[in-house]
Amino acid sequence: MNLPNTLSLCRLFLTVAFILLVVYGHLRLALLLFILQALSDLVDGFLARQMGAKTNLGAYLDPLADKVMLASSYIVLCFMMIIPVWLVGMVLLRDLVISLGFLILLRRGLKSNPVPTLISKTTTLFQMLTIVYVLWSMDRPYGSFFFYITALFTIASGFQYVLAGWTTFSKKEMV
Repeated sequence: MNLPNTLSLCRLFLTVAFILLVVYGHLRLALLLFILQALSDLVDGFLARQMGAKTNLGAYLDPLADKVMLASSYIVLCFMMIIPVWLVGMVLLRDLVISLGFLILLRRGLKSNPVPTLISKTTTLFQMLTIVYVLWSMDRPYGSFFFYITALFTIASGFQYVLAGWTTFSKKEMV
């Protein structure tokens, strides 16, 4: 297993530690661990490109690690009443719709390699920044701003992926 894939795998396992830190009230340590996970997300992609170490495993492992990390973080922070339920629902629903769409395309024999776009990367950035903010700021005076901007990008990127999937599906139906 190459270094970028190892980093993605570590990010998956560190998610468990993050959850435990939040549940037991060690929010500062959870913040540091989350920042480490987010940085590893940047580093693994960079290393894969620079080292010429892109693999099929990495193409699935990296986004899986991202989704597990973010979904788990949002869920545990919701249970701890730090992030609102409606935002968690949006984040999870977007990922579910994208995943189901991908599976439908695969089932129809269509190859679909969802390519991250500027909107989807911005969505991930704001989803991560929201977690960093709520763990950093105990009184959260700007929490609503982070929640609404994250929701806006989550919805926009969800629609973008649905539109891309529908376009792929429609092309198959026309042939």
